[in-house]
Amino acid sequence: MTALVRYLLVDVLRTQRWLPPVLVLAAVLGMLYASDAGPPLPAYAGTCVLVYPVSVWLTVVITTAEDPVRRTVTVVSAGGWARAQAAVTALSVLAALGVALVAALVPVLTQSRPYPAGTVAQGFAALAVCALVGVGVGVLCGRPVITQAGWSVLAATGLVVLVFLFGRTPPVGNVLWALSHDDGVTSALAVSGVVAALFVVGATWLGVALGPRRG
Repeated sequence: MTALVRYLLVDVLRTQRWLPPVLVLAAVLGMLYASDAGPPLPAYAGTCVLVYPVSVWLTVVITTAEDPVRRTVTVVSAGGWARAQAAVTALSVLAALGVALVAALVPVLTQSRPYPAGTVAQGFAALAVCALVGVGVGVLCGRPVITQAGWSVLAATGLVVLVFLFGRTPPVGNVLWALSHDDGVTSALAVSGVVAALFVVGATWLGVALGPRRG
C-alpha cells in the first residue's frame, strides 16, 4: 500500500494540478492572518471554512490525476479496485491533514496573541475534521463515482455550499459553531470526528463498488 500511495503521489505532483488549491490556501491564510485575527478558536473557525473546500479540491485532483487507461493499469497492479481506491483515499487524507496542520500552525507563527498548546490541538482537530469531510466530498465527486469533469466541478461546488446551509449539523456545522462560541468544543470534535471518518469510509466504499463499472 505504501508503494502504491507513493506512486500516486508522484503522478499527482507530475500533473501540477495541485498548485491552484495550494496557492489559494496560501493566499487566503496570508490575508486572514496578516493582522490580528481575534481570539484563537474563532480564528480557527474562519480557517476551517477555507480548509474544507481546499481539501475537496485537492481530493478531486488526486482522484482524477490518472486517465481511465492508467487507472485500469493501477487497479491491475494493485490487485483490485479496493486497494487502488483505498490508496487514493489514503493519499487524499494525508494531503488534507497536511493542509490542516499548516493552517493550524500559521497563526502560531504570525499572531501576537498567545496560542497555548491545548488551543492549537483543538484547532488542528477541528481543521482535521473539516479536511476529512472535504476528502469524503472529493471522493464522491471524483472518479470513479463521477467521471465527467464538468459534473465533478458542479457536484463539488454544490456539496461545499450545501454543508454550510445546514447550520449546526455535524460534522462541519457544529464544529464551526463550537469554535465560534467557545462552547462544547471537545464534544463537538468527538461527534464530528466520528461522522467525518464514517463519511470518508462510505465514500471510499462507493468508489470501490462503482469502480469496475465506471473506471
